[in-house]
Amino acid sequence: MVAEAFLYPFRDESDRSALAALFACGLLTAICGQLAVALYPATPWLVPGLVAPLPLVAWTGYCRHVVATTVADRDAPLPSFGDIRVRLRDGVVLLAVTVAYLAVPAGMLLVTVQGATRVDPSAITMETGTVVLLGSTVTMFVALAVGYVYPAVVARRLDREDAPLFHPGGLLYVIRNPSYLVAWAAAMVVALVGLGVSGQLFGGRSLAGLLAGLVAVYASVVAARLVGIGYVRSR
Repeated sequence: MVAEAFLYPFRDESDRSALAALFACGLLTAICGQLAVALYPATPWLVPGLVAPLPLVAWTGYCRHVVATTVADRDAPLPSFGDIRVRLRDGVVLLAVTVAYLAVPAGMLLVTVQGATRVDPSAITMETGTVVLLGSTVTMFVALAVGYVYPAVVARRLDREDAPLFHPGGLLYVIRNPSYLVAWAAAMVVALVGLGVSGQLFGGRSLAGLLAGLVAVYASVVAARLVGIGYVRSR
């Protein structure tokens, strides 16, 4: 399953034009991001700064398209990129759902981290230390639980349009399946690597920044494929 996901973008039946369009989105995001960083704080930085999100949103929409295609047909090859307007719409939808679903655990983590950093080490007692440790542990597990369920919720929503977005109870048979656990863990590792590399999209001012765009694109497709496969094998 994991090895197949890494080879998925390069299968013989895959749409090469889709891969080229996706790499173009990554490169355009990288180029605009680097220009924006290079020009800031001069006013012209707004031009590439406003353009950069467009290929990024289309890129996100294509990842949603990959999950949907995999859920519909596990053996389907890499799908065509399709209409750019459709990909932009898909990207906006996925980003909106992601923000709505992950806002609470992300906010909890942010508050916990900020609270922990503001505690005076000299004022920590056994009681306060226990409270801080317990609060941090609970917050971490809540965030991990939501992050674990969220990909399955998205995949089920693409599988069934009438599936509730904020009621994951019907997904117990999926999230308890070892196949989903393996796919989720692999997808998270790949996504974190892609996220780490993507820092060069805006911070790098060299060839490394452009290469980071390609690596991040590849990682996102692999992670999307893993999410779809994990759901399909567990439903």
